[in-house]
Amino acid sequence: MSLGDDLTIAQSVAFAILHALEQEKATVWTEWAHGWLRGDDRSAATATAAAEAAASPAGRHAARAAALFDQAQALGTEAAMLSAEGRNAGWSLDNTERHNTDCLIEAAEAIRLAGGENASLRERARQAL
Repeated sequence: MSLGDDLTIAQSVAFAILHALEQEKATVWTEWAHGWLRGDDRSAATATAAAEAAASPAGRHAARAAALFDQAQALGTEAAMLSAEGRNAGWSLDNTERHNTDCLIEAAEAIRLAGGENASLRERARQAL
């Protein structure tokens, strides 16, 4: 099964965070993770800070996935604005796709490092968003 085929990118990030929560012990990271899952702060800057604070590789990869997700969202918004103005949005669209791909790679690595698939966590990720 491919994670990207069954979940949205946001759900994939949530799934990675939920998996990493099972291993991560750094308080700063776990507070960030719970906030991200609630939708409190999903900025790339906060996710990057969480990645730096992470004590586990799974936590670092999950936070990096969240940062890439936010960056991809911003690039997608930029592309939409450029298109609306009749300008070339190709570069932004290409970068959005690259960030989304990198996001899914980081999410998959976080899940792998945290111990693999878990059907109940997948359902929690779907419900979290």
